[in-house]
Amino acid sequence: MSEKKRSMGVGGINVHKFYKTATILLLLIVISLPCMGSASAAGHDNSTDNQSITPTPGISVTPTPVPTPAPRKVFNTATAGWSVDHESITVSNTGKPITIIAWIEERSQSVTISVGANESLTVSTPSIEAQNGQVVTFGFEAYENGTLIDSYTKTIAVITSPTPSALPPESASIAGVVVDESTGKAVSGATITFRSVSYEKTYPPVKTGSDGSFTSPKMYPDVYTMTISASGYQPASLTTNGKITGDATVAAIGIKSISVATTTPTPTPTVNPIDSWVSLMYNPALCVGTVSSLIAVIAGSIGIYEWMERKRREREGLSGQKKDDGPKPPKI
Repeated sequence: MSEKKRSMGVGGINVHKFYKTATILLLLIVISLPCMGSASAAGHDNSTDNQSITPTPGISVTPTPVPTPAPRKVFNTATAGWSVDHESITVSNTGKPITIIAWIEERSQSVTISVGANESLTVSTPSIEAQNGQVVTFGFEAYENGTLIDSYTKTIAVITSPTPSALPPESASIAGVVVDESTGKAVSGATITFRSVSYEKTYPPVKTGSDGSFTSPKMYPDVYTMTISASGYQPASLTTNGKITGDATVAAIGIKSISVATTTPTPTPTVNPIDSWVSLMYNPALCVGTVSSLIAVIAGSIGIYEWMERKRREREGLSGQKKDDGPKPPKI
């Protein structure tokens, strides 16, 4: 029986082509099942969307009221005093940062000073040219988040000397050490600035050594405001307790370090093949596109296979013809 006859079944059906076609159809049916399910689900969702939806009544939201700062005393009236051409007062802030407005004669002649949380500072009004016996009114107002929490107003008769008094000799100095507030370790390279409260003179800044120590230059005997700054630390400010008249040493000054926020890298999500296959069932467009691509690949593979089979059969046929066309042996 020839090769062609062996490949034929009952009724002249090509057995190889039958099984091949049945296998392809079965594979396409299996691949198309998720798409059929996703299309059905989409149709169900559309039918649900077409149903009438009763709107939920609006919910009124009551805004959270902003707390009003409670009044508190920040002005130390015992320190208030006239000095040549202006008035000064000490501010002791034990709460949140505040803003001080200091004015003299009228509100248009004013200055604004910021005082940090838990900070003490001496503030002054603007300077004016006052005559002996002149009546002067001045005031200080403290605000927290725009709310007035304390105030001090006074009217005085200015008493001036006929001749200005000579400045005192610069014979006072301040020494100390700057440390980390949390660890207690010395902070080197910190900058300290000294400002005289009465004479309003700011002296050249000094830096701390490797052991965190510092010594100011020679200054007027007076109350001083010290401002400390260092790389990696929050700025700090303090006022000496009373007048510095000689070589004084202050207690260790602690400053807070600036914390650096760390970021945690986001892990790369792992793709689960089963989850990817299930997601096709809920996306009809993606499912149809995927199945179309698979069909194109299968069809291309079948075409290549058929072409190779045809070429093989042609080679076998040519080889058989060549064998038949050979010289026949002579008859005896």
